[in-house]
Amino acid sequence: MRTSIFLVMVALLAVTVAAFAAVIKDRPTASSNGSDIVIRWNTESEAGVQHFVVVRRAGTEGDFIPVTTITPRGDRSSYEYVDRSVFKATATVFQYRIRVLNGQTPAPETEIVTVSHVSSTARRTWGSIKAMFR
Repeated sequence: MRTSIFLVMVALLAVTVAAFAAVIKDRPTASSNGSDIVIRWNTESEAGVQHFVVVRRAGTEGDFIPVTTITPRGDRSSYEYVDRSVFKATATVFQYRIRVLNGQTPAPETEIVTVSHVSSTARRTWGSIKAMFR
């Protein structure tokens, strides 16, 4: 009895991993351009994907918070999200994941992608001045 329950659990895990692996190709990348952070990823099959959620945390500890939701475009698509909300941040390290909402609970997520980001004081000040006149 225990063996059969274990085999069912292993089979479910293998199906979940295989289903997720077929969605995101390789690992997302993240890079800083001095004012923003750019996250990129590619997909294989997007069957069953409702949308992607980019989640982020400042530093390497704590919870990931949703940053944006992206609608799937179809199999073998390339995605890019520019996180412009980090230009005023005091943190110098950010971590990102792509959460794939496809009806599974919990939703599958990619590996953590870490990026160093240092925004200059002049850029942050200029960004604040521009924001006052919008």
